[in-house]
Amino acid sequence: MKYEIDLPADIQHCLTERANQTGQDVAHLIRLAVTRFVAEEVSANGDDSKWTQAKDDRRCELIDREIAGTISLPERAELASLQRIAEQHFDEIASPPMEEALKLHKRLISQPDA
Repeated sequence: MKYEIDLPADIQHCLTERANQTGQDVAHLIRLAVTRFVAEEVSANGDDSKWTQAKDDRRCELIDREIAGTISLPERAELASLQRIAEQHFDEIASPPMEEALKLHKRLISQPDA
């Protein structure tokens, strides 16, 4: 499917700069952005966001492909979606301990300046 769109000049400039920096063409960058956007929308609109071992295995597989440089555009979007779900999961099960940080903060602000 082909679409013709007019982008604002500032976005065209940013795309051109990014293409020059990465060695990729502008069309590839636009496809990547649209693929990620669609994956985010699917995830936000009721995609199964429960974290499972199978999802973690798939995420690791996709990370390996990304490192090897063999990851496809749809796989990049899938990896981005899995990364978001993983981060949400890990934030829920292991939120950062704040108690010790708060104690240290109190101790530091109560000390007189040296």
